[in-house]
Amino acid sequence: MKMESKSLLTGLLLSFAIFTSLIPAGMAEDIIERQETAKNVILLIGDGMGFPQLTLARIDKAGGNLSEYGDVELSMDGMQVSGYVSTYSANSFVTDSAPAATAIASGDKTNNGVIGQDATAVQGEKDGKNLTTILEMAEKAGLSTGLVTTTRITHATPAAFYAHVDNRDNESEIADQLLESDLEVILGGGLQYFVGMNQTDPAGKPGKRTDDRNLLAEFVSHGYVAVYNSSAFQDADANKTERLLGLFDSSHMLYELERSCSPDSEPSLADMTKKAIQILSTNPKGFFLMVEGGRIDHAAHERNLSKMAADTLAFDEAVNSSLNFASHDNQTLVIVTADHECGGLVLQPENLEEYEAGSIDPIFASGTAKTPGPRYDFITEMQEATHTAVDVPIMASGPGAEKVGHGKLDNTQIFSIMKEAFGF
Repeated sequence: MKMESKSLLTGLLLSFAIFTSLIPAGMAEDIIERQETAKNVILLIGDGMGFPQLTLARIDKAGGNLSEYGDVELSMDGMQVSGYVSTYSANSFVTDSAPAATAIASGDKTNNGVIGQDATAVQGEKDGKNLTTILEMAEKAGLSTGLVTTTRITHATPAAFYAHVDNRDNESEIADQLLESDLEVILGGGLQYFVGMNQTDPAGKPGKRTDDRNLLAEFVSHGYVAVYNSSAFQDADANKTERLLGLFDSSHMLYELERSCSPDSEPSLADMTKKAIQILSTNPKGFFLMVEGGRIDHAAHERNLSKMAADTLAFDEAVNSSLNFASHDNQTLVIVTADHECGGLVLQPENLEEYEAGSIDPIFASGTAKTPGPRYDFITEMQEATHTAVDVPIMASGPGAEKVGHGKLDNTQIFSIMKEAFGF
């Protein structure tokens, strides 16, 4: 159907519904809007972010004040629809980020430790069939694409959108595949995998590649503007930059608590998200952007409550930036979710006998073991907390968002929702 005919038909249907009062005007507009595809999709993944992490972030935002807590909301709390997502991998109830992000990116389950390949792959032993990701589909359709993360850009979650390897630890190979992927915007950490083993990266640390290849120079030769610190990032003109590579640390970027003490050292996740959107949105065909708050997971592994809360709130600022763009654009599907929960966070009372006497005293319950006997008593077995098998939140706004609000989803269905929203 030609666009002129489609627009005319849409107008006639809406006018008829309103005129006859068979369907209220607002509802008719909503029904017709849901038939439209999205021009852009922004997917935000809070790595390790379960429901308890969201509650803790609200408490932290309220300053731990119960009288203020009831009025506190995160940006993601106000999204149009919400639900919950199962996260298991092909070979485990408890997933790691590699298969979880692969499921979201491609719609297929795979085994722990595997990125972008199907479940015939065995971590570090056997390749499987390469899976096609939503980012690769967007690139093929002529859309612009981008990845933003606070982890190494070669880490499991971002890598699952462009790489295909049987072992998430093969980060030199993953970096090679990033160059081949032809993304327009790449922002995060991980410089050490972009310079050779006998070279020094722009942050002054030795390279960790398995060869002497200098990928940074190769990215520049492919037309990328390369920036390695906050000031250079801020100076990059989004209106004049077609391709941007920003790597701001040898390994992972700073935790938000550390970054906020020296804000000139690295850009915030929200600032990186804004810049990415500015560059990608110049493409009239649209864009796909994945944004990861990756260090929520790391703070949970470390059993560090303050770092985890701060990084969750920093992630929420990136959500806010995305929603602000979408509110003016009206053609953008924004999805917020997590790859898994980390830490087994329990928000228990400070006084275990009198709940009302005092504040909460959260603990990380994962990484513990049951003691012998009939009671479920526990001892801490591991210094670091672990991932858990619990369901995680999902929220969405924009064209196609209603598909998220049908109760429980599996993480593989997020791929289908994005694919349908794009009309692929």
